Amino acid sequence: MLLADKRDIVRYINGEYVELRDLMVHELTLHLNIVDVAYKTLYCSPSELPELVLGHLYTQRYIRRLADIETLDVDEETGIATVRLNTACANRIVTEDIPLSDRIVFDPEALLSNQERFYDESTLQKATAGIHRSALCSDTGTHLACIDVSRHNTIDKVTGKALMNGISIHDKYIITSGRIPRDMIQKAVAIGIPMIVSRSTPTIAAVDVARKAGITLLGFSRENRFNIYSAPHRLKGCPTGSIS
Repeated sequence: MLLADKRDIVRYINGEYVELRDLMVHELTLHLNIVDVAYKTLYCSPSELPELVLGHLYTQRYIRRLADIETLDVDEETGIATVRLNTACANRIVTEDIPLSDRIVFDPEALLSNQERFYDESTLQKATAGIHRSALCSDTGTHLACIDVSRHNTIDKVTGKALMNGISIHDKYIITSGRIPRDMIQKAVAIGIPMIVSRSTPTIAAVDVARKAGITLLGFSRENRFNIYSAPHRLKGCPTGSIS
């Protein structure tokens, strides 16, 4: 299925009504059946659905590794995903957090370079203003990226894609296009990623959770600047005394 398509609309501009074709994004309703555990409905873009399911299971603490899944079947035509967990995982939710390393330090100039590439490559977001994007990055560059109509789903997709490709997320960070509320930070806590970066703003609740968890949270990451809200020690050369 296409991610976007054109539809006839009418635009009011400069005092006139103009008929035109506008590019808009598709949305899929995905019914997720975690057999004998839970049934969920996810609203998402019709792309990278196995990655979305895997990442959702990880960020919602149903699994910790690929081996926790016995079977995974995604039918894109019907919009139904069926997952069977192994016996140990089917009977519990993971409660322990993944420890974050305080020895990881990121170069702010490399971050700005990754940020510039991130927005240069966000072509569908620029064309439609209806899509979000997240990328997994480190000082060496961008490792992978995913898009979705939901900013939350982009975090899940990045997580699932990294899991499928054997890429560690515990020494990297996520750049995302969306606002950062509390539950986005809770996803970061669940997957054990040490830093999350957004073009937009975090909420106070998100900052509080990030500070308690020790996650480095950056916002308003644009052009040649960003704001640091928590755990500044992971940024090379940053003074740490001004943030409690």
